[in-house]
Amino acid sequence: MGLQTKRAGVGKAKTAQGEKKTMPLISVIMGVHNSDSDMLLSAVRSVLSQSVSDIELIICDDGSENDIEKMLDGIKDSRVKLIFFKENKGLAAALNACIDVASGKYIARQDDDDISLPGRFEKQTEYLENHGDTYFIGTDCELYSQGEGVYGERIMPETVDKRSFLFNSPFIHGSMMFRREVFDKERYRTLGKNRKYEDYDLFMRLCADGFKSANLPEKLYRFHYDKSTRRVSFSMRCDEFKVRTEGFKRLGLMPVGFLYALKPILLGFIPRKAMIKLKEKTTGV
Repeated sequence: MGLQTKRAGVGKAKTAQGEKKTMPLISVIMGVHNSDSDMLLSAVRSVLSQSVSDIELIICDDGSENDIEKMLDGIKDSRVKLIFFKENKGLAAALNACIDVASGKYIARQDDDDISLPGRFEKQTEYLENHGDTYFIGTDCELYSQGEGVYGERIMPETVDKRSFLFNSPFIHGSMMFRREVFDKERYRTLGKNRKYEDYDLFMRLCADGFKSANLPEKLYRFHYDKSTRRVSFSMRCDEFKVRTEGFKRLGLMPVGFLYALKPILLGFIPRKAMIKLKEKTTGV
């Protein structure tokens, strides 16, 4: 059986006649927009080849100009479900659309240019099953680029509290797994015209709501991260400042938090070469 698709709006894809409908353990959600074909296929295969097979992979094509359905034509797996936006609405909207049709006990993230390493879902679900007070969990990750492969790592804090959010987000977004019920309380949203930082915003709101979180101290995700420093526009820096300011207020981190909220603005004044060296220091290269 091939891919299940839904073109008009958002809704559950139909199940083949006579096929018994069961609720998967994990719903994996992915938003895509003008994806690279090879990277997308690698990401999808890394999900489908996990030791936990009781999953559904829900992909929202967020108004792509290329043909995502054609890219995935070689994936003959009924666990993959496609939904489509006619126009680009941003990652937050795409992920919310995926959550709307998800039926799993757990909801996991996967980005279209990253890789879930073997055992990721098994170890995350095992942790959540054994720690009933933890509601979402990430992992450490390997860093890779298309040109040179794996070149570094990112080690995240195993224990997360409110102050963990001050300098950077304490999570790799694509590595996350959530209990389904957290999305009954909060959803993704965007602040600012650039529609970025939806993950940082969500994590801070969940923490402020009292949802406990953690990171597994193991590299279970391969994160596509370009060592070269792309120029971040001033408007994007302002958007991050807004996300930080609101999040830190919710977390009760003001007035000290205001100094950390200024970080993206201040980084804009650092010369590009110095930023590259700083980036290399923080990625284990």
